[in-house]
Amino acid sequence: MNVVQPSMDDTQVMAFVSSGYVIAAGVVPDELNRQCEALPRGGMGDFVQTAEFRRGVLLNPAVAGVVRSLLGENFMVPTMAHHHLYEGPHAGQTSHFDGLTESGYGVTHLQCYYYPQAVEIDDGPTMVLPGSQYRLVDREAIAHYRDILGQLSLTVPAGTVVLTRYGIWHKAGPKFNPRRRGMIKFSYYRTQSPSRDWPGASAEIPSYRQPQRHPYVTEVEAYRDQRRCTRTWQWLCGLDETATVDHGERECSAIPLNDLELV
Repeated sequence: MNVVQPSMDDTQVMAFVSSGYVIAAGVVPDELNRQCEALPRGGMGDFVQTAEFRRGVLLNPAVAGVVRSLLGENFMVPTMAHHHLYEGPHAGQTSHFDGLTESGYGVTHLQCYYYPQAVEIDDGPTMVLPGSQYRLVDREAIAHYRDILGQLSLTVPAGTVVLTRYGIWHKAGPKFNPRRRGMIKFSYYRTQSPSRDWPGASAEIPSYRQPQRHPYVTEVEAYRDQRRCTRTWQWLCGLDETATVDHGERECSAIPLNDLELV
């Protein structure tokens, strides 16, 4: 059995419940970052399944510990990824979310962004809108948005992995230079019912504590966010008797951790 220890505590899990992301900054070794610098754009299943990539990125303790905390013990490890590569200047994207976004309050899927190169503001950084994972609307309904109050530009050092709740609104920002800006995207999935098995200050499950409301959220909507986040916290702690591990219609390009043969 392959063992990964959870690395988050109650406060950090609550912060993720509210914001929808965790940043593991500069955790991937420089040697592996350099190997990724010349990768072409597109699908890259073979490279993702190498021992070097699994050790350095997918099962890197700073990354896998977050996954273990949020998705449980025998989470599914990616076997496929996509390299999003920008080389020349471009105007950027409009806000969107990907694929068949999850509905409900459960956390069964983490979508992750790995940056082999440092990303500055002129490099067209990925932008995410904290808390937007709860705003499930038609994809075209948000396509006209450009900048939104409270959005976060992921200007990060080389070797950073950002783990997000699937469904968070994001986009590529405008790029003003000819430097390569790569981002390798992959996903982890849950295989088992949720429970609070990350380290806690006590055995008693604490009540959810909502951080400061997001800048774009009104007072009325902040109350709704509080209720949504409370439901998600209770789900993650195993207090929701209706909790399921349904991935919907998506195909999971991943393998359970315990089925991996690690080199």
